[in-house]
Parts: sequence; C-alpha cells; structure tokens
Amino acid sequence: MMLASGVKVGADEVVPIIIDPDTSNADLTRTVSLLNKYSAIRDNLQFSTGNENRFFRTEIKQIIPNYTLLINDTDDKSFQQFIDYASMNKANQALTKMLFSDKNLQSSMEVGFKGNPNIGSVVLNQIAHSSDFETFASDFSDGDRIFIISSIFGGTGASGFPLLLKTLRTGKNFPNHDIINRATIGAITILPYFKLTQDDESEIDSSTFISKTKSALAYYESNISKNGSIDALYYLADDVAKTYENHEGGSAQQNDAHLIEFLGATAIVDFSNSTYMGTSNMELGIKDGAETVSFNSFYQKMRNMLYNPMVQFTMMSNALTYKADTYKSNSFNANNGNFEDLYSSMFFNDLTDFFRKYHEWLKEMRENKRSLYLFNLSCGDKPFDLVEGVKPKRIMSKFSDYNLVTDRLNSAVRNCKSSGKENKFLEMFYLGTQKLVKEKLSN
Repeated sequence: MMLASGVKVGADEVVPIIIDPDTSNADLTRTVSLLNKYSAIRDNLQFSTGNENRFFRTEIKQIIPNYTLLINDTDDKSFQQFIDYASMNKANQALTKMLFSDKNLQSSMEVGFKGNPNIGSVVLNQIAHSSDFETFASDFSDGDRIFIISSIFGGTGASGFPLLLKTLRTGKNFPNHDIINRATIGAITILPYFKLTQDDESEIDSSTFISKTKSALAYYESNISKNGSIDALYYLADDVAKTYENHEGGSAQQNDAHLIEFLGATAIVDFSNSTYMGTSNMELGIKDGAETVSFNSFYQKMRNMLYNPMVQFTMMSNALTYKADTYKSNSFNANNGNFEDLYSSMFFNDLTDFFRKYHEWLKEMRENKRSLYLFNLSCGDKPFDLVEGVKPKRIMSKFSDYNLVTDRLNSAVRNCKSSGKENKFLEMFYLGTQKLVKEKLSN
C-alpha cells in the first residue's frame, strides 16, 4: 500500500519472497492476490524522467510462483515422518525423544510449526537446497539488499530468521554466493502484539509468547547482534494486545490489518534509504501512548515519510471511488478526449478494485487495537475533511470541495508530460493532488 501511494524507497524494484509452509493460510492468499493486483496495474504504466507520477512507481517483481518459496517434503507429513524417526537406531530415537515431545513428533507440518521453533529450525535448515532459493540467488546482483521480516514469538519466523541469515552470510553452495555473503542485510523482528483465545485443542498458547520472546532475544543478542552478521536490526512490539480467534492455520487464519504491521513496513523504507557502519539496532516510538494513533502521533521523520504520498493517494482513491460517475461524464473537462475509453478498461477495473482493498486495509487498522486512524473515509462531499487531526486551510478560489478537485485536475492534465492514457491519468491525479495537499492540507 505504501508503494502504491508513492512512498519513496531507495530502490526501483522490490522482490518479495514469502516463506510459509502453510500455503492455504488466508492471510498469505490475500497477500499474494494483492501483489498480483499491484503488478497488473503497474504493467500498464511506463515511467521515465518526464513522468512525474509516483503512484505505483516501484516495481514489484515476481521471481518464484506466488512469491512463495516452497519448503520441500512437508506436505501430508508429521514431523517424525520428516526426520524419518522410524528408521533411526534406538540411541538416536532416545535422543530425539529428549529434544521433542510426543506432540511435537506427531505434529503435522502442513500449517506451519505452530509456535514451535525447535521444529522449525530442523525443517527450515534445508531452505538453501530448494530450487526457489537457487532462483533467488541467481537473480541477485551486486548492490542489491536483503531485508528479512519475521516474528520472534512463533515457530516459522523465530527459527527461520537466524537460519536464513547464517545461510546468506556463510553459505557457499548457491549461485552468486560471494555477492550475497557481503550484501547489506537488514531485518525486523516483531515481538508480541496480540493474544489468542485459549483453546485446549490448539497447540498455540499465547501465554507462552513472552517467555519464547525472552529466550529468542537472548539467542539473537549472542548470535546475531554481537557477531556483526547483520547491518540493521529493527524491533517492534506493542503491549496493547487485541485477542484474536485461535486458528492454527489454513483458510480460517485471516487477521485484520494491524498498526504494528503498518509500522513494520516503514522499517523497510528506512532501511532502503539508509547507510550503515557496523550493526545498528533500532526501535520505533510514537509521541504518546494513546490507543488511537494518527499522523500527529508520529515524530517528524516518520510523518515526512508517509504524509504527502498517503494523503494524495487517499484523496485520489476517494475521488475515483465516490465520484467516479462524475469523472466519467463529459462534465469533467479534464477528459477532453484523453480518457474516453479508459473507464471501461481492465486497467480501471483493477485500479478501482485496488482502491476497495486499500479502504478495507485502512478500515481494518482503524478498528483494530491499537487503532491507526489516519483518514476520515466518510467525508462524503467534503474531500478535504480527510486527514484525522488536520483542519483544511482556507484558500482564495471560486471553487470548493470536489469542484476544486476537478479544477486542479483540469490544470494538472495540461502539465502532464507522459504519453499513453493510463500514464497520463495517474500523472494528472498525482500532480493535481500534490497541489491540493500543499494548498489545503500541507504538513
């Protein structure tokens, strides 16, 4: 969503790779669908020095199917089948019994490691031997950066992060290993920020999240931060914890978007725009402990990163969601033959579908706990009553409300330098909303 709004990252291209053995996870399928929608929109756009539009400017590149790295040999298997427990001699079976409970051994791996990093550390140790990892390594170029996102209080993330980092820093048996070994690598580790309802039938118990976090942090300090294997390590957590339904995985696991995930994404932006000497450890703070977070809660660096692009993008999404019929009609002078068949195109359908998902995302974060309330999405015919906590400025103009939006778009389209109706359409909205934010809602 930040890339769609034009938040500036220090790269022209982002290559997402998801590591999750639970391929039916509803959060995963929703993410992949959104990535595909972003790419479908961007495939219709061309960017050059003459095109000032920043909406969807960063390319999201897919190098493996569904952006998801397949973990070999985990389908329809229990953990004991994966490690071939039955064929072990008695001494090794006894040792295994000391390290893993009967419940661990019988656990199915189809929906992940269910908060058991001891299982994940064994299974994920073979990541570098997968064909998808080879594809990633082959595509890697000198100067590329790597950023690893993981939770610390579960199974897959807590175990996968240190294993993956060690592979990237010391591995030799994959293409471009010399370039990857010395690449700039950052990571964010997400500490507990939610709880789960107690379910005696579930293997996941949120009462263990804090103890798991303490144990993992001690390991990370000795084996990651102190040995210089990472350039930047970000930490993020919240003690205002909403309780979610306890689903071990699969199609039932679909949680609403959350403030912590939004803030986690800003770490990627910060990392991509920074240089490092040695290991930098960082935490993110907000100005107050209020349960409702707005732009006014952010310190200036964060506000500068997000404010203009997100306000512009939200203003455009509102206009094309709630006033689309007006803009499709001949009364919208900026049409002037430029966009006569655009509104019936697949591009416009994809764009409006993306806006719908964007509004869902904002609504989910607003209704979650702690609440992220950036925008008033019910501002109706008052497009500048948009930003929570920001009063629109008065300006000298014969136009107001959406008539002012239309006027600024009509002026902007005459300044567009890009060719092609899709490019010109988004550039018009970018330039028009840029002027409107400066006039009415300047930071």
